[in-house]
Amino acid sequence: MSAGYYDTATAIRRRRKSLIRAVRASRKTPIIAEIKYASPSSGKIRDYEPAVRIAKEMLTGGACALSIITDPVSFQGGLNILSEVAQSVIAPLIMKDIIVAAARFGADTVVLISELFTAGLTDADIITMMQEARGLGLEVIVEANSPSEFEKMRAFQPDIYGINNRNLSSFQVDLDTTARILADAKPVSGPVVSESGIETVADIKRLKTAGAQAFLIGTCIMKCANVEQKVRELVNS
Repeated sequence: MSAGYYDTATAIRRRRKSLIRAVRASRKTPIIAEIKYASPSSGKIRDYEPAVRIAKEMLTGGACALSIITDPVSFQGGLNILSEVAQSVIAPLIMKDIIVAAARFGADTVVLISELFTAGLTDADIITMMQEARGLGLEVIVEANSPSEFEKMRAFQPDIYGINNRNLSSFQVDLDTTARILADAKPVSGPVVSESGIETVADIKRLKTAGAQAFLIGTCIMKCANVEQKVRELVNS
């Protein structure tokens, strides 16, 4: 990715929307639908269509929030996509990339991956990053892929607890990850969101039984010709 990418687009002003409130207020299954046209594991997922149209179809289908992938290299995303969606819909938006960019271009929530901080792959520690995000008015999801990392999250007190069923080193997906992590975990202060590998109503029911309360789903939705119908099917699970 070229230097300065996150400084290129024009910042927008937008009233923040709370992901926590959206999840807790949902009368059906809280689905966070993700807009991404490609991924390192799946390759091309969908031919390009205007993101605003896809976003509106997702929300009409009942999604409680949206995740926007802005990485242009591996996911065919863009900051312009986040900005356009942010100015066109009234719903909480998640950006998984850079905190400052998220605040500038219309996101409400950012994701911090616990393992990256444990492995020393970041310039700042996770507490500093959380403080920066909250100082910019953003909610924070801290995400883990193992029971030990999930337990560490308790001390950080994120707004939302994320579980990624995909091992980011091997790219292997195992839906049992959520169950293994939550089996012996003590109750946490915020909602638990499970993501990766979720494709069907049966998957959601399985993860609900394990203790997940919301679900971030991208690939299977973006692969469907009828996005609205697929989201509605998952929301009604």
